[in-house]
Amino acid sequence: MSKTIKIVAILRAKAGHENTVKEALLACVTGSRAEAGCEFYDLHLDRADPQRFVFIEGWKDMAAIDFHKTTPHYLAMGKAVADLLEHREVLVLDALQ
Repeated sequence: MSKTIKIVAILRAKAGHENTVKEALLACVTGSRAEAGCEFYDLHLDRADPQRFVFIEGWKDMAAIDFHKTTPHYLAMGKAVADLLEHREVLVLDALQ
């Protein structure tokens, strides 16, 4: 069983703000991948819905996730997209097998 904690974050940009949201989300990727507790941090665009962005992340433990939420790149991303999102859902997942 994998001990990696996975996060799936689904963000839907408000119509007309897709490019701004995309740039803000992309700006967070490099810094996040460099964090000691990050195992992977990938941003995706839904092929069927260009307003929907999906992060799929892997973290060593909850302490790494908690640290991630305090980093300048994460805080800047949150501030940049705060008023540009129509929907946000974050799933924190443990593997069963």
